[in-house]
Amino acid sequence: MKKLSQVFCLFLGALYLFSALCGLPALALGETSSNVPAAKPQSLAEWPAGPSLEAEAGILIDAKTGTVLFEKNADEQLYPASITKLMTALLVLENVPMSDVVTFSYEAVSSIEYDSSNIGLSDGEQLTVEDCMYALLLKSANEVANGLAEHVAGSMDAFAEMMNNRARQLGCTNTHFVNAHGLHNENHYSSCHDMALIMRELIHNEAFIRFSASDIYTIEPTDKYPEPRYLPQSHKMLTQSEYTYEGTVTGKNGYTPEAGNTLVTYASRGDMELIAVSMKSNWKHYSDTIAMFNYGFDNFTSYNMADADIPALSEMDFLSPSQKVFDTSAADFSLSDDGWVILPNGVDTASLESSLSLNAASSSNKIADITYSYQGVPLGYGSLLLADNNHERFDFNAHTPKAQSDTEDKQQADDQKNENGKAGSQTPNNGESDNQKPGKNPIAGFFSNMVSKVSDNPWLLAQAAGGVFLLFLFSLLIRKLWRLWKRRPPQNPTLVRARQARKDFRRRYRRRHKRFRRESETMERR
Repeated sequence: MKKLSQVFCLFLGALYLFSALCGLPALALGETSSNVPAAKPQSLAEWPAGPSLEAEAGILIDAKTGTVLFEKNADEQLYPASITKLMTALLVLENVPMSDVVTFSYEAVSSIEYDSSNIGLSDGEQLTVEDCMYALLLKSANEVANGLAEHVAGSMDAFAEMMNNRARQLGCTNTHFVNAHGLHNENHYSSCHDMALIMRELIHNEAFIRFSASDIYTIEPTDKYPEPRYLPQSHKMLTQSEYTYEGTVTGKNGYTPEAGNTLVTYASRGDMELIAVSMKSNWKHYSDTIAMFNYGFDNFTSYNMADADIPALSEMDFLSPSQKVFDTSAADFSLSDDGWVILPNGVDTASLESSLSLNAASSSNKIADITYSYQGVPLGYGSLLLADNNHERFDFNAHTPKAQSDTEDKQQADDQKNENGKAGSQTPNNGESDNQKPGKNPIAGFFSNMVSKVSDNPWLLAQAAGGVFLLFLFSLLIRKLWRLWKRRPPQNPTLVRARQARKDFRRRYRRRHKRFRRESETMERR
């Protein structure tokens, strides 16, 4: 038993060392990992106090960085109502051209509630996808959402599955869609934070901004409907009303009795771009959204970090190896133009901390991702780019010292004599052979190369030592196992004879049974 325990401990030690060398998680017996949630910006002492909302849930995020500036029950699962159509619009814009023609089925136009938002389409009526997008986002037409779902995915159920898959790709964790329009269903829900992520993806699409921000749009008469259909803007922060707000770019509203008022809005002022979401409100969704926008624009500033001085860049070792003093292939590094950080007023960018994460798998010129943090809280992101350096450098390959040039000329002359047969065989460089030349010894070159590699990266020496130690432990393990195998207790001779007797008895029994069966068959035939 003692020997088995020793072998087991040896095996665990080898496995632990192997996992450490390979970069795998080490075995920690008796310890359990705990997921520590990341600190939120609202935990910072410098973070300004947020507004008071009437709605049950709300959120304000910076559109460029995704930083949450303010939240109230932002991850609570609530009914989204017609802001569901933002995901519908995203999938349509990503999958079909605007010139496609949508033919509305009977199920698409008849499966919605008769008193819900619609534009009065008939079975078999046709509209372009562009017309449908205006009807979807301005009029919030539910039968249009059904028709687009069937056109994109073939069926409304398949489209709902596409919606859920796309939501997971965007990082939505509290969302589940069962239809394209948002009419009430107990299994159809989302959260303020998830809807903000969907809107953040949409605002980069110029077609979406054009459709959703229009003041009015007219759908021309069709063969099923002889009159034009007028689609006015329904978002009151985009129209002349008491809720008109400077900087509002686009948005989508919704309402059902179960969901209450829901609203998603995108606004921009200068370098600041904000997204506000309000859910389950009692007709206070516009005032809550304005309060969140005022809070964001009045208390925060957005900074472009393209020209920022980041100490971490000069401290990273991976920036220096390819930039030798006389290296002709040296490269320049620059910060991406889309690197932004949002800070409370009064906090300077000089107080930011930056961390780099290498992006070796990227096929583009982006080599690292940068995270900007303040007191350990991420507030912005950017990228480190690899740029070609066109500065002229001194090329030593094109310049040869005079002594070396004379030696090369003499060597060429000797080779020419050998070819013409005008002289006996001569060894270059004053009778020295190639193997005797300085720097031509392959063994010395191998060791010098190894020394240079180890000096550049001391971790290689540690890896080599670890590999040797691992082989030693493995050899000890094999030796222990072989000794245990050789020292196994011998078998009892009596038991061996008993087993052999049982085998012989079974063999004789089978033979007699076969002979008796053949004799019986012979008697029956007679």
